[in-house]
Amino acid sequence: MRQTAEKLKLPHLGFLFLAGVLGWWIPGAGHWVIGQPKRAAIIFISLTFAFVLGIYIGSIAVIDLKTPWFWAQILYSPATVYIAHLSGSVYHLDSFGRPREIGEIYTAIAGMLNLLCVVNAVYMAHCINIKEQNE
Repeated sequence: MRQTAEKLKLPHLGFLFLAGVLGWWIPGAGHWVIGQPKRAAIIFISLTFAFVLGIYIGSIAVIDLKTPWFWAQILYSPATVYIAHLSGSVYHLDSFGRPREIGEIYTAIAGMLNLLCVVNAVYMAHCINIKEQNE
């Protein structure tokens, strides 16, 4: 069942904003709200797997506010800020060497892929609303 702006009682820009923000907060949620649950599940599972695998390989310390990788990692979800706070300020964790580098790359790629999914969800929401307006 497709959820559209009319069903949610949102204006067109509000619907696009909702799809984008939900897609950033929870990977795949933007596609879920526009009525694509299978695509949403695939996005959530694959991006979460990549993000968690990166943390597993390099430890939670790969999420660090002081590294340039953080700007790519935060694209995965705002929860990344909380993870960075835990690893840096609360537990004072650090990791070194090749595992850290690989973990940073995996988590950053998960974040950048989520950015692509957010853009796709907003575009698809726009196309769905335009199609419904023309009918």
